[in-house]
Amino acid sequence: MKKLLLFIVLLSLSMDILAEWTQIDERNGKGGFVVYVDLTSALRAKDQVKMWVLIDYAQEQEETGVHYLSKKIRRKYNCHVKHVKTLAFKLFSWNMERGELVRSYNQPQEWKKVEPDSIIAAEWEAACNPPQDD
Repeated sequence: MKKLLLFIVLLSLSMDILAEWTQIDERNGKGGFVVYVDLTSALRAKDQVKMWVLIDYAQEQEETGVHYLSKKIRRKYNCHVKHVKTLAFKLFSWNMERGELVRSYNQPQEWKKVEPDSIIAAEWEAACNPPQDD
């Protein structure tokens, strides 16, 4: 049983290491942050796409008593009606999802409309209209 648990933990860690983060946006709010997507994690089913997003902050953030520098978010995008829903997130003490996992949440939220010129609009574009390989 211990060997199986160790294997699952190592597999989980290797999946995170294999993420290929592509920068899609950068903003000055909240002390400055960069937004990345992992297009290799994108799973498409009809008009919907699930994908991981990483927000990497220049300054430490605080949320309900927890301090973090990066936030990894699993979202579902509806490409037909331009909506998004957060499925899960993880907060890490260091940049680029390194350091200690300080909080995680795995309860899907309600669908929300994608607002123009928002970070989520950039994510939606990357998920629903990914760059084509030549």
